[in-house]
Amino acid sequence: MMRINLLPPEILERRKAERRFGWIIVAAVLVAVVLAGTWAFAHFRLQARQDELAEVQQQVQSTNAQAAHLAVFEERAATLETRRSTAALALDGRRNWGRLFSELSLVMPSDIWLNALTAEESAVTFAGWAVDSPTDSPDVGHKSMAKLLVRLADLEQLSNVWLTSSEKGQFEEQPAIQFTVTADVSEPTAGSDTP
Repeated sequence: MMRINLLPPEILERRKAERRFGWIIVAAVLVAVVLAGTWAFAHFRLQARQDELAEVQQQVQSTNAQAAHLAVFEERAATLETRRSTAALALDGRRNWGRLFSELSLVMPSDIWLNALTAEESAVTFAGWAVDSPTDSPDVGHKSMAKLLVRLADLEQLSNVWLTSSEKGQFEEQPAIQFTVTADVSEPTAGSDTP
């Protein structure tokens, strides 16, 4: 079977061009639809990212506002640390006499009392009395003295604790032992004598 076309070649070319033009229009519409879909998807993603960005910026503003309120505390902490270091520097090398006397009152045996305490830059002298009962065997008064010397030697701030004198005598018509103890006050170490 053979096809015979009686149309002139110009009309035949025009019809082919019209069909091609139709396909070109269909292809252009398809490309336009794909481009419009791509643009819509990109716009949707852009809008989602912008919403996320706005939310993050709002969080940043909120966090910055909170940080501004807390910055006062940070400044105060820095000021406090500066004052603390200045006080530590000023107190380095200072003897804490209050702490020493407080510890001394804690370690003093109950049957001993002091009637004189002399403190100098690097030495302390204690003078006092210890209860002495002549009927006790062994001599209790000297045991109290030994207990006092051991306890004084255990104090951090004292060294070279010595019993310089010890004499039996009378205190308000009661037998007692009068004693004198000397000790060196140790050099303070950095941070050890802070109040």
